[in-house]
Amino acid sequence: MEHAKASSILNYTVSYLSLKKKDIKFFEDAPNNDNLSFLKAMAPNPSYFLYLYKEVGRKYEWTDWLRSERKILESFLSNDNVVLYSLILKGAPKGFFVLDYRQLSLCDLAYFGLFDDVTGKGLGKAMMNEVFQLVIERGNVKTLTVNTNTLDHKSALPLYQKAGFNIYKTEQHKRSVWSESEKKEY
Repeated sequence: MEHAKASSILNYTVSYLSLKKKDIKFFEDAPNNDNLSFLKAMAPNPSYFLYLYKEVGRKYEWTDWLRSERKILESFLSNDNVVLYSLILKGAPKGFFVLDYRQLSLCDLAYFGLFDDVTGKGLGKAMMNEVFQLVIERGNVKTLTVNTNTLDHKSALPLYQKAGFNIYKTEQHKRSVWSESEKKEY
């Protein structure tokens, strides 16, 4: 990880990226086989979302939803303009993404990640192709946005940039590290 730990504070940089729908270019070298599919969650259960969120984010300090009130997460997930998709490989979830259409003509790729055991196998490209296809089918989106930070997987920012996203803003942030008791609950 590229972050500095100092007295239980994490320092990190957040990069905000955007891509115009007209500039979408699909990954031609993405894996595509019968063992790979995407499952849209209909009114996803917060427990299922948190399972995916923890499985992907455990190593990358994804803790925001674990520290928030459950009713806020329920409200987010139950919004008709927020859609969760699971990447299913050989019948089991191995990643997920969330498309947030709550702003007119914009789609925020709110979450995007793979389980550790499938990273580095091109599935991020397959998942990004699925995102692009869904956004195009939606029709009313002009811009896609996403953000990542230096706590995330080292390939996150390069993948977004290879997909055509451009950084339009960066910010420096700090957050507290989880206590030992919080880590045990994670």
